[in-house]
Amino acid sequence: MERRDDLPERQPLPSEDEGDLVDEPATGESEDPLVASQEGVPWVPPSERVVRPATADEEGADIAGAATTDEEQLEFENGEDEPLLVRALEALRSSDVTAGDRIQVDAAGSTIWVRGQVESIEVADEILGILGDLPGVTEVVDELDIPG
Repeated sequence: MERRDDLPERQPLPSEDEGDLVDEPATGESEDPLVASQEGVPWVPPSERVVRPATADEEGADIAGAATTDEEQLEFENGEDEPLLVRALEALRSSDVTAGDRIQVDAAGSTIWVRGQVESIEVADEILGILGDLPGVTEVVDELDIPG
């Protein structure tokens, strides 16, 4: 019979000495949505922090979702007092264009998207002209439909 004292020494597992499992998600989870859908495991989105632009009273970036005080105001791109979408909607409301609630306006950066239905090509041109003339606009994406 073999004596227990003669057993070979236990070798460390790779994860114990190299720490390769430290950054791995918990068993049965995946941070990759494709792997999660193929293997049928829960998808856990990455938990990286989202950085927001600096406020007028501070320098550098800040973490989004952090509490702000009433006197803090976010700076908008191009130093404007109002975001581009608000200025675009106000410009359309103050014009003579009769598109009403049949169009939708979106803005990101210096680009404006216009979609919806208008009566004629003249109305579409008028809307695109109004939005294109706003300060800070570099592109207006036309997704308007003209029936007929």
